[in-house]
Amino acid sequence: MQEKIELNRIREFGEIIDDSLQFFKQNWKPLLRSYFTICGFFWLASLLLGFFNQINTLHRIHDGQSAFTTTYFMYILFEYIDFIVITLTVLSFISLYKEKGNEAPSVEEVWSFVKYYFFRVFGSYLVLSVCIVIGAVFCILPGIYLAIAFSLVLPIIIIENSTLSYAFNRCFQLIKNNWWFMLGAVLVSEIILGVALLAIIIPVMIIAFGATFLTNVSMLTMYSYTTIIVSHVLQFAYMFPIIVVCMVYFSLVEQKDDGNLLQRINNIGVINNSINHESTEEY
Repeated sequence: MQEKIELNRIREFGEIIDDSLQFFKQNWKPLLRSYFTICGFFWLASLLLGFFNQINTLHRIHDGQSAFTTTYFMYILFEYIDFIVITLTVLSFISLYKEKGNEAPSVEEVWSFVKYYFFRVFGSYLVLSVCIVIGAVFCILPGIYLAIAFSLVLPIIIIENSTLSYAFNRCFQLIKNNWWFMLGAVLVSEIILGVALLAIIIPVMIIAFGATFLTNVSMLTMYSYTTIIVSHVLQFAYMFPIIVVCMVYFSLVEQKDDGNLLQRINNIGVINNSINHESTEEY
């Protein structure tokens, strides 16, 4: 039997990706069980609203009307909630996995965490998104920097059971001198995710476009519907970048804690030497 992944460990860049893949491989059944049970309602709601919104948008654009309707904003809201619940489910699973000594938690345990942190994460992500947008508007580079740094905020909130203000300061503390490391891990995880999705999406799109020649459905309509279906069916794959970010978080925490521990040990040695030296002089 393969040894369970130990989360609290300093990792090199390659180990971040390898251990993330291994973690998913070892826990995919309970992780997907939690995902489909907890995220199922919001997944289905966003899928149906996506269909209704697409149909409504195509008709309104054809009639020269605005596409920004109540259905559109409802779709955006449920997409946002769906994203929050997926992120919460993965982060809660990982946090409980750590607490239980590298054992996969039950759906009930994950759901209890999701309920507890939902509104805290819901509001926190809105604030972080506004900060990233402001940074991107004034200059693109600050927006990119903040996006990478803030990717640690939600893991900190859940794993350390912290507030947004604490997580905000903590993320900059952890990412100091490690921003490029974090950027590389995020980029590689997104590339892996993109390649995996393209391997599935391209054949589906080819079949969908082929179907336009056998039906009266326009190519634009077929493309829109296919995109909505495929993006929601493959939504579980977005768990992988979240796992990668968590692996980076645990690695950075171990680096900082080890450094602080060594410094405290060295300080103890300095203090003891100082005390002994003073005692000798007095004697």
